[in-house]
Amino acid sequence: MHPQFDWQNDGSKVPQVDPTVRSPFVRDLHEQQLHENARAGYLAFTGKAAKPIFMRSSLDLKNGVELDPSCPFERVIYHLMDEPVVQRMRHINQIACANWVYPDAVQSRRGHILGCAYLTAEVLSKLNQRAAPEIRGQIMEWGPVVVAFGLTHDLGHIAPGSHLAQKVWFPNEKDCHEEVSHHILEKDIAFRQKLEQIVGQGAADKLDRVTREDPSVPEWTWRLITGGGWNTDRGDWVPRDSQFCGVTYGYCDPKLIIKHLVITPDGQLAIGEGGVSTLESFFRSRSHMYGDVYYHGTSRIGERMHELVGQRARELLASGQLHFCDDTMEAVLSAPSVKNLSLENILNMTDMWWGYHIHKWSSEPDITLQKLATSILLREPFKKFPCDDYHRNLIGKLVEGSGLDKRYFYFELPPAPIRFKKDLDSAMPVQKRDGSLVPLTQHSRELGALATLESVQKDGLIAAPLDIWRDFRPA
Repeated sequence: MHPQFDWQNDGSKVPQVDPTVRSPFVRDLHEQQLHENARAGYLAFTGKAAKPIFMRSSLDLKNGVELDPSCPFERVIYHLMDEPVVQRMRHINQIACANWVYPDAVQSRRGHILGCAYLTAEVLSKLNQRAAPEIRGQIMEWGPVVVAFGLTHDLGHIAPGSHLAQKVWFPNEKDCHEEVSHHILEKDIAFRQKLEQIVGQGAADKLDRVTREDPSVPEWTWRLITGGGWNTDRGDWVPRDSQFCGVTYGYCDPKLIIKHLVITPDGQLAIGEGGVSTLESFFRSRSHMYGDVYYHGTSRIGERMHELVGQRARELLASGQLHFCDDTMEAVLSAPSVKNLSLENILNMTDMWWGYHIHKWSSEPDITLQKLATSILLREPFKKFPCDDYHRNLIGKLVEGSGLDKRYFYFELPPAPIRFKKDLDSAMPVQKRDGSLVPLTQHSRELGALATLESVQKDGLIAAPLDIWRDFRPA
């Protein structure tokens, strides 16, 4: 039995990686030193030295991205992007079942965290050029750690499909992937040591404080990544997901936002009046992505089918009837909360691991699990119908008459709310020309009107498999 996370760790003491953890996604200090020695030997043998890395980017196909190790902000990405816990993100899907609707939406979390970190570095470089001397001092002290936060803020995502996983495994628990990210960082001593080699002594402790939104750090350090309204996290995933889905809903030029960002003397992140119209465009883009991509009916049905697979597998394991289940899956299906899982189990939860179980479960003796897994494997989403009494009665009877378990082969999805008010109320303020700050919703009539809407609802639906129509005879 592996020790569980110490969720009460206050960061005052650097924890050690459990020596029983066997995962390729963490290294102990000895392994890390051997790796660094090998890299240094390779560079010495080939005569290569640290030089800018050019990478193609789906968000800038023409120019790509160049990471310069001489830049204090880009240097962090340059040296940390290949660390094991960051590489693990290549095996975590960015957006669950969107590819059931948009075939190319198969991107991983790694592209997003690299994009978020690079956008953060770009913002900090621009802010540093025009900030007051005291703010420039803050940016140079905290900026590299903030870039590291951008690179690591999503490390706690698990399979299947990032946010979907919480509903599959722990449906009664609030999504806590950010908290899991923090604890992975606290446990990964090799990563912490590498960060301090790059940024300086105390950098790992500073990163802990930023991720916890500790009141001792300048407010902008965490708001730039996770604050309400626009931040570099959303500034990357909105256009990135839009690009991979092949739609134009998510387009919004971040350079126009960056141009008008400011850090106020008291450490707040704000936007100048000239950037408000671009923020309005961003909120429209994000709203369309929720309405037309994330809340697409077929995508929602696919997610619910994944949830039902998790539910059925839990039932079968509890009754001793689940035929295939590795050690990690057994631990996950038995755990009441993600906080009861070991570090090793959490790191093992990749989409390759989930996909292998889906493949094996498509041959399970249990017909319910078998049919659900096969439908996911072959992308056979349940068919959707209007959520009204006529269809509720008709589809319900057809499912019952088919012999399928109605608990798993008939479901209703409630209207999906696209929320505006809460996010707009917490968005960065607008800095007027006289230096005063006003709420964004007060300055922008459009966003002020949008904030009066608690939410906009996407219609609910009824869903059931195509199989129920096999013996259907029209009257």
